[in-house]
Amino acid sequence: CLLLCAAATITDIKSYRIPNWLTIGGICCGLALNGLLLPNGWLISLGGGLLAGVVFGILGAIRFVGMGDVKLMAAVGALLGLPMAVYALVYVGCAGGVVAIAYALARGELGSVFRNLGSLARETVGRESERRDVALHRIPYAIAILIGSTCAVAARYFPSWRL
Repeated sequence: CLLLCAAATITDIKSYRIPNWLTIGGICCGLALNGLLLPNGWLISLGGGLLAGVVFGILGAIRFVGMGDVKLMAAVGALLGLPMAVYALVYVGCAGGVVAIAYALARGELGSVFRNLGSLARETVGRESERRDVALHRIPYAIAILIGSTCAVAARYFPSWRL
């Protein structure tokens, strides 16, 4: 799982793309490995992949993350299985916030990012009458997926790390 995330991070940093062969291959490996190694492992793997894929699919549908990130999280979920995929989602979400703030700070865009997020929030609760396109900065989100997945795996072996 961590090797898959590392490879995806490298490609995401270079091109803002994560290749399908990497993500689909990760999903297939997760299903196969868990199916071979665990009793009902393919169900555990399928559940983790579906959970992570659906959660990130919703984020992808609102264009918060790219579709490569959605497929990468589905692969992470399939490789880690349930309940580890739940931990991965929590840790990836936390890491994503930290990475987004770090990127905004590095680019000098933190103020505009918060203004844009405020505008989106006002629009969501109906306080703004006209729709505006809000530009959020792009980040290679595979970095956050790598960090969050690493924390989830570490939490598996070091229970005191769990949230």
